[in-house]
Amino acid sequence: MYSKIKGGTHMKKKIVSLLISLTMAIGLLSGCGSSSTSGGTTDAGAVSQTTDNLEEAVAAASSAEDSGLTEEEQEAVDAGLISLDGTLPIIKDPEAFEAKYGKISALIVNSADRVVPVEDLEMCKVWFEDTGIEFEWQAIPSEGAQEKINLMLASGEELPDVFWSFGDGKSGNIVVQYADQDIFMPTEGLINEYMPNLKKILDDSENYWSEITAPDGHTYGFPYIEEMYGLVLTGGPLLINKTWLDEVGKEVPTTVDEWVDCLKAFRDGGDLNGNGAADEIPMATWFGATDTFGSYNMFYRFTGAFGCADSYCGGNAYADHLRLIDDKVTFTAQDEAFRKTAEFFNMLYNEGLIWNGSFEADESASYKSSLIKEEVARIGCFGTWTDQEITNLDVHDEYVAIPRLQGEAGMTGFENNYSELQDSSNTAITTSCKFPHVIAKFVDYMVGDPAISIQSNWGAEGYNYVKDENGILRTPLDEQGRYQPQTEYTTFGEARVNSTTTRGSMIVLNEYYETVAGYAYDAVQLLENQKTNGKDEIMEEYDTIPRVMMTTSELSRLAQIQPTISDIVDRYINQWVTGGVTDDNWNAYLGELQSAGVEELVSIYQSAVDRSRK
Repeated sequence: MYSKIKGGTHMKKKIVSLLISLTMAIGLLSGCGSSSTSGGTTDAGAVSQTTDNLEEAVAAASSAEDSGLTEEEQEAVDAGLISLDGTLPIIKDPEAFEAKYGKISALIVNSADRVVPVEDLEMCKVWFEDTGIEFEWQAIPSEGAQEKINLMLASGEELPDVFWSFGDGKSGNIVVQYADQDIFMPTEGLINEYMPNLKKILDDSENYWSEITAPDGHTYGFPYIEEMYGLVLTGGPLLINKTWLDEVGKEVPTTVDEWVDCLKAFRDGGDLNGNGAADEIPMATWFGATDTFGSYNMFYRFTGAFGCADSYCGGNAYADHLRLIDDKVTFTAQDEAFRKTAEFFNMLYNEGLIWNGSFEADESASYKSSLIKEEVARIGCFGTWTDQEITNLDVHDEYVAIPRLQGEAGMTGFENNYSELQDSSNTAITTSCKFPHVIAKFVDYMVGDPAISIQSNWGAEGYNYVKDENGILRTPLDEQGRYQPQTEYTTFGEARVNSTTTRGSMIVLNEYYETVAGYAYDAVQLLENQKTNGKDEIMEEYDTIPRVMMTTSELSRLAQIQPTISDIVDRYINQWVTGGVTDDNWNAYLGELQSAGVEELVSIYQSAVDRSRK
């Protein structure tokens, strides 16, 4: 077990140090014997006492080495301060433990919406009551967090015992970069020998072990898994205004051509929202969107209708526009279908069917935070992560999800290069930690109790959950199916971040739904909308890039080439949509991709995928 090896190395160093100290102490005391007024008996006693004490320390260190525990852990076990046998609490006497060792420190990237100190979060109180562990939280703001973390790791400054969260969903990249610098502790030994709950979850999955294993064969930290029947594996719903369809005499479209006819009818339909202004927008998208699983960028959705479905990376490092086709990594954005999609969107633009604000890079100017929150419907059709973003109830009820649309060479829809294992090392133990087994047992407590994991993820009972008559945790909803606040926090998101850390190595499995808790917040409607949009069929049809952990050199190279490649794709999409596609600009585009290293990008991912399958 690695933790024993690591601990053993640490212990051996301590043993050597203690022996040196013992020798020095004996020498010093012997050398001072002539100055004693007691004829040397006192000196002999002192030597004897010192020898006894140091020998006891050596014996303790040796015992810790044999057990795989650190010296401090073995000492605390022997003193009855902690228990590592799987029973709760883990820290038996928190007051005595803190007096002797202090609190275990944990760095967390703080949510921008959190106003409650982390230590005062309701779930932190629950964890303490159950386990006796009260962390010393080191909260850093989300803005600039990655830069601060990288500086901290690179500078050699004193590190916390554990990184509770890294804030970006890509912790695997971070721990791999510093793996050879002895900063993060490998954890496969802890998982296999001390964490039966986590081990079972990983063993029962086809992919989770491989997704958290670094290229050097070790795991670093513990994963964050949030299953919800594939909810995060496709984009959110494509919605259309059914009230407007009724006004213009159209049905919900089933083909791309029918969809275009509906947009034209919206364009020519007059005052469809009845506000007396000519402000109706047939279709809005957000070409600059980089968040929430590609839901807002409609371009991705239509490539499949022209023969080659696109993909979006979500949380999978640098995998935009990459798919597995016949087990080969393929860059979809250079397929002929991509060109046809660009020509199609240029037609929509020339027909006056696309909102001009669709090209804004700033979210504040997008329909996500403006148009869909107005008091009247302004948009005929748009993509979103969830229809709950339409905050006006009357406007919300005008929209329905669109089924997958048949195109000239396929169906609309795309899949995310994402995984329900959302972070491979969300909680990572540093090698300076004196109580790694305590942290391991704490994480195993969290993942072993479904109710704790669910509340730790989405919010505490009394905030985002109440128990029904069968003891099932339910999000409180009003008669109209909207979130009903239980506290001073008016939204689900605010109540969530102010009652729990929201991240950390918690695990929510499909099997927990309707046995422990109902779906969180708006997930029921979202899953229904995704089903209408063809989520299940999309997941069966496409093979996406699995979550893979890269080597340091691979990450370094991807960081150099992938942003340039993504910028090229985004820049040309805007150029094509507004100005059209020609042989010259298409060939120029392909040339820029080659110069930027697209073949190397594909090769790196192919190597990583092949490696993960061995």
